[in-house]
Amino acid sequence: MNRPRLILYNRWGVVYIGWVGSYLFDLSNLPQGGWWFMLVMFCVWLGDSGAYSIGRAYGRHKIAPRLSPKKSWEGYIASVFTGLFAGGFYVYVYTTFGSLHSDITIWQGAVLGLLLGALPTLGDLGESMFKRQSGLKDSSDVIPGHGGFFDRVDSWIWGAAIGYYFLIWFII
Repeated sequence: MNRPRLILYNRWGVVYIGWVGSYLFDLSNLPQGGWWFMLVMFCVWLGDSGAYSIGRAYGRHKIAPRLSPKKSWEGYIASVFTGLFAGGFYVYVYTTFGSLHSDITIWQGAVLGLLLGALPTLGDLGESMFKRQSGLKDSSDVIPGHGGFFDRVDSWIWGAAIGYYFLIWFII
């Protein structure tokens, strides 16, 4: 393994996670931040789950085989639709039955979910590109078989950044 590439990867990884990951805190610091944080994470988690389950069962057309050989267009489309429904459902439930007091509509929640189903995949592909350029298969061996710790949080941090800007530009 080329040691200078690994060092460069580690340094940029710290900057990348620190900069983009800080949006997790920014999201939580918004008025009613706990609700916004959970809305964003709910959409990302369900989008990822939809992508994994549909992609694993029906994924035949690969998005970027050299970067991320298991990602398929079928899984990506499932992520977009799952995120869309998750955002609308979350807003409906928590504005109707919970204590979320906001002007957000079900449609705005669905649009946010759509964005959170569609865009964090690009962050995952970007992270895979960093790993491939550094000659790494996994970003760590903390969670064997999962591409490393970074693979577990890459959609969360991009989801937080996207959710934060959507909320401050269109909702709050």
